Amino acid sequence: MSAVASVLIAIVVGFSSFWLGSNRPLAWSVNAVMVGGLLMFTCLSLQLEARRHPALMISRLWAAIVMFGLGMCWAVAQIIPLGSATAGHPAWQVAGEALGRDMPSTISINPSETLWAIVRYLTAASVLLCVYVLARSAQNAQTILRTFVILTGLAALYGLTRLSLSLDKILWFDEPDTGYLTSGFINRNSAATYFGMACLASLGLVIQKVRTVLQSTSHDSGREVVRKLSLAMAGMLGFDLVLFVLMFVCLLATGSRGGISFTILALFFMLLLYGVKATMRGRSAGGGLAWIAIILVIAALMLGVFELSGARLTGRLLDQGLEAGARFEVYAQTWLAVRDYLFLGSGLGTFQDVFTAYRLELSAGRKVWDKAHNDYLELLLGLGLPAAALVLMSFASLFSKVTRGFFARHRDTHYAAISAAACVLVGLHSLVDFSLQIQANALAFALLLGVGLAQSWSTRA
Repeated sequence: MSAVASVLIAIVVGFSSFWLGSNRPLAWSVNAVMVGGLLMFTCLSLQLEARRHPALMISRLWAAIVMFGLGMCWAVAQIIPLGSATAGHPAWQVAGEALGRDMPSTISINPSETLWAIVRYLTAASVLLCVYVLARSAQNAQTILRTFVILTGLAALYGLTRLSLSLDKILWFDEPDTGYLTSGFINRNSAATYFGMACLASLGLVIQKVRTVLQSTSHDSGREVVRKLSLAMAGMLGFDLVLFVLMFVCLLATGSRGGISFTILALFFMLLLYGVKATMRGRSAGGGLAWIAIILVIAALMLGVFELSGARLTGRLLDQGLEAGARFEVYAQTWLAVRDYLFLGSGLGTFQDVFTAYRLELSAGRKVWDKAHNDYLELLLGLGLPAAALVLMSFASLFSKVTRGFFARHRDTHYAAISAAACVLVGLHSLVDFSLQIQANALAFALLLGVGLAQSWSTRA
C-alpha cells in the first residue's frame, strides 16, 4: 500500500502545476482534500506494513515541527475574534463606527485571507510529512522522485508546445501569449522556480547513475569506463540526461532573470557538495579524475544549452539587472509596514490589504501590488517578527539536516543533495519573488525536501 501512496502523492504534486500553478481557491481546496486523504491513507498503510517499513525517526524533526506548529498556531490566533480588545486591528473599529454597531475585532485585517494562507501552509506541510514517512523506504523514495520528474517532464513538453504554437490558453483558461514559457503557470518567474527544482532533481538522478557506473570501474581501464558509460547512456542515464536538458531549456525559455540565475547557483551548489565530500574522504567514486570529468561535462552541457537558448536572458540582464527599480521601493514601503506590525503582524497572507495604505505610485500603469516580491518581508508583515522567526528557523533547521545528511550517508546521497540545492534555489529566489506563494511550487518544494529528509539518515536505524 505504501508504494501506491508514493505514486499518488507524486501525482497530486506533479499535476498541481497544470491548473494555473494551483493558484486558485478551488485548487487550494481540492489539493487540501486530496493531500489530507493521502496522509490518512499513508498512516493506514504504515499500520499494515509496520514490520517491513524503516523506523520513522520523527524525533529528529521535533524541533522543526514545534517551531512551525507554533507559527501556525499564532496565525490561527490572528483570526480569533477579540471583541473590543486593543490587540485587534484598528480597521475593525473604523468599520464598526462606519456601520454604527460593534464589530468583533481580530488581529488579522482580513481573516478569510489568513484562513486561506493557513490552508496552503498546512497542505504543503502535509505533503512534506507524507513524503517523509513514505520515503523512509528507499524504494518508495525512488518511486516518488522518479514519478515527480516524469510529470515535470510532461509539464515541460506542454510548456514548449504552448510556446511554439503561441497558444493563448492554459488548458481551457484564457491566458495571453507573452512569448515566454510558462507551461501551466501564469507567471514565468513561478514557472522558472518549478523547472529549476526539476533541473535539480533530474541532475541529481544523472549524478547518481554516473557514480553507480564509476563505482564498478575503479580498477578498469579508461576504455572500459567509456564503454560502460556508453551502455548506461542507452538506459536510464540517457533518459535522465534528456530530462535534465529538457528542464534546463524550459528554464531558459521562461526568461526569468532571478529564476535562471539562482537555479544555476543551486546547480553548482549541488556539484560543490559532491566535490567537498569527495575531498573530505580523500577520494571520489571512480577516482578523482573521473569525478572532475563529471563536473566539467555537466558544466559544459549547461553552458552549451545556455548559449543556444539564453540570448533573451542575457539581453534582459544587461538592460535591467536582476531587479526592476520599482521593487526596491516596494521593499522599502513594505518594511515600513513591517515596523508598524512588528510583533503581532497584520494577519498571514494579508499583504495586499495592508499595502494599500503604504504604496506609492511605484509603477506607471500598475493598479495593484498584491505581492511584495519578497516572501520573507511578507511573512514578517503577516505573522509578526516572533512567529515569522519561528517558521523561518524551522526551515533553516530542515536545510541543516539535509545538508548534514548528505555528508553522513554513504548510499543514496542524491536525495539529500537535491533537497539541499532546492533549499538554496527557493531561499534565494524568495528574496526577489513570491515563488512559494504559488502552491504548485510550495508542494514541489515540500516533496523534494521530504524525500531528502527521509534519506538523510540510515533506514536501518
